[in-house]
Amino acid sequence: METNRMYKVTTPNFRHLGTCWLLGLFLAAGAQAADPMQAESIESQIAPVGTVKVAGKSAGGDGAAAAGDAGGAARSGSDVYNNFCIACHGSGVAGAPKTGDEAAWAPRADKGMDGLLETATNGLNAMPPKGTCADCSADELRGAIAFMLDESGVEVEAGSDDAAAAAEPAAPADEAAADADGEGVDEARAKEIYQSKCFACHGTGAAGAPVLGKADAWAPRIEQGMDTLVKHAKDGLNAMPPMGTCMDCSEAEIRAVVEYMVTESE
Repeated sequence: METNRMYKVTTPNFRHLGTCWLLGLFLAAGAQAADPMQAESIESQIAPVGTVKVAGKSAGGDGAAAAGDAGGAARSGSDVYNNFCIACHGSGVAGAPKTGDEAAWAPRADKGMDGLLETATNGLNAMPPKGTCADCSADELRGAIAFMLDESGVEVEAGSDDAAAAAEPAAPADEAAADADGEGVDEARAKEIYQSKCFACHGTGAAGAPVLGKADAWAPRIEQGMDTLVKHAKDGLNAMPPMGTCMDCSEAEIRAVVEYMVTESE
């Protein structure tokens, strides 16, 4: 006589089956993860598609950027150009060779890098000393020059390491005899200084300079008083360099030029 025997599922048995099932899953997962090819495939599928670099930070993270800052890394040629040179060289105002204009840069490149560095350091015609970047090092100026030449498709003879020291502008001559209130400087001299040193910005409005003759632009500045305007011209303000690019001007001449521009703009 056969007896049908049924397996009775009790709570302890159910727990035992569940434990075995979970153990099997973990073992299977471990076997799959152990496969190096599969692991590599998974990593490639979840890898980031790219990185984002924020200005002032390196792709390696904040730590790397901080290390670079601590070392006092020089500004790149493009940084100097975009912050100081583009006002004139980006548009060609006041006779500045426009960046990208090979024909304009080619004859200047004949000076070689040393000659161009000397010009940039001391200033020339309407271009102020150091191109308004008063705190730029020789290497930073050289980098800006190289950037403009490269963008213009012009090659130039490499400069020497001594050029910077030789190119530093001489200190302004002692003009103690000149009257500090501007007397003794005639209008013709004031106009001459304006045309050769100030026109590049004040004649075009470059870099936010108030244009000569525009009363609405000059009015709020005139309200500050003549002494304040002269101080700004002497010390520099925003993009305007100290002495308004006229490094050999006396204080009396600076005051005379400011008075001339104010008179023409009231």
